[in-house]
Amino acid sequence: MNTETMQIVQGIHNPLGLDLIDATGYTTGQEDLDPDHAAEIANSMRVRGWQGPPLVVLPDYARAYSGTHRLAAAQAAELTEIPAVDLAGVFAAHDLDLYALADEEELSLLDDRAELLAHLPAETLAAYGLDDIC
Repeated sequence: MNTETMQIVQGIHNPLGLDLIDATGYTTGQEDLDPDHAAEIANSMRVRGWQGPPLVVLPDYARAYSGTHRLAAAQAAELTEIPAVDLAGVFAAHDLDLYALADEEELSLLDDRAELLAHLPAETLAAYGLDDIC
């Protein structure tokens, strides 16, 4: 995905100014999906496109860390690109090394989400839709 193209798309709230990547084809590890809620979001996306924060993802796993409903909605709305930021980049913006932290505390990137995210400021968690995980 062309980062410059993604930066000018209206509606994407990216307060840390992180590079945007395309999360098309990514999955989520969350099973709690309200199909009616996802359908409502998809209808909005068909009209207005992506609105709000990008997904936070683990690119090496093609896994979305946030936005279960938004990811499903974007896929249903057949968006050509799904904006996302790398979780490691979110940590780096706060001078933290995600991978070193996970190793030091023996945390799984996929299974210990709340414990990892507890290292980030509340404002960042809220801005990127991660605050419901903690």
